[in-house]
Amino acid sequence: MLTPSDATVRAFLRDSMIAQVATQSPRGRPFLTPLWFVTDGGVLYITTGPETRAGRNVAQHPEVTLLFRGELGRRSDRVLRVHGRAVCHRGLPSWRVLLRVAAKYYVSPRALSIELRNIRKWSLRRRYYGQLPGGFGFIRVVPTTAEFLRVAGGETA
Repeated sequence: MLTPSDATVRAFLRDSMIAQVATQSPRGRPFLTPLWFVTDGGVLYITTGPETRAGRNVAQHPEVTLLFRGELGRRSDRVLRVHGRAVCHRGLPSWRVLLRVAAKYYVSPRALSIELRNIRKWSLRRRYYGQLPGGFGFIRVVPTTAEFLRVAGGETA
């Protein structure tokens, strides 16, 4: 088991674009959803509204599991599994976190080219964010453990 502050964990998170966020419903049922994330000061910030299923689940059961695939890296034979405690917040995170989101998903060279190719879909994104029940929010996760899992034939082993 690694610590979330381990250099290999931090590097893998830098190479990951999507967090597969596993939460538990109020009735104890598992729920998995892919969401954008950034790190700041060893904490993970996940973009979602407080009234989404993930946000509501975190309010009831703060223990979460996150899976990362390291999409930007060269290795595809493992995933990173992180366990942590989460809190869902209403509103926007700090400017520092917002700038990290913008840098990662909107203005990095790779992200910017994707954004420009999809400029006609921007109105759909605005509509989606406008429909978020409860408005904007984010999940703040303090990681407690991290471990790498081998992937065999496209599935985690």
